[in-house]
Amino acid sequence: MKRIIFLAVLTLSFPALSAPAICVFDYAKDGSTLSWTAFKTPKKVGVTAKFSDFTIVAKNSKSIADLVSSATFDVNSQSVDSGDKLRDAKIQSFFFKKMAKGTKIIGKVVKATDTSADVEFTFNGVTKVVPMTVKFDEPTSKLTLKGSLDVLQFGMESNLAALTKACFEKHEGKTWADVDLELVASVKKSCK
Repeated sequence: MKRIIFLAVLTLSFPALSAPAICVFDYAKDGSTLSWTAFKTPKKVGVTAKFSDFTIVAKNSKSIADLVSSATFDVNSQSVDSGDKLRDAKIQSFFFKKMAKGTKIIGKVVKATDTSADVEFTFNGVTKVVPMTVKFDEPTSKLTLKGSLDVLQFGMESNLAALTKACFEKHEGKTWADVDLELVASVKKSCK
């Protein structure tokens, strides 16, 4: 009897040790956006738009870094949406439609940590690695990648010149080669 009481007291004195929860992160298309900001005029005024047609594939992962490092994506560059149909038509016709080897933009993360990623972009027949920052906001389940690329490094000189000419008055003769990118992805986290 003393032994049973002793075991009962011992059991109540020490909380049960449980295994730590195992969490899995997964990409969710709903709520994800891919936007960019290009610049015009000598004062470098930003024009922000998004691509409405893109796909991202990523593997279920045990960490944000692993989720990001498994990601690949492709973008239909003709799905530009800046909120101005006339501007969108000019960007599509004079910039993206004139790309060599089609109008797709392909991306692949080649290296990632919790705070940075090297993303390989391929368009206009050229592949370059672009460094991006990574930030995961757990309360909103949003993963944000930000970076900047130079379209001249992708052989887009004639495309940029054609767009500048088509928009000469509104751009005041200047369209900048650098473009800021932002991918905001929804992430599902499930723990067992």
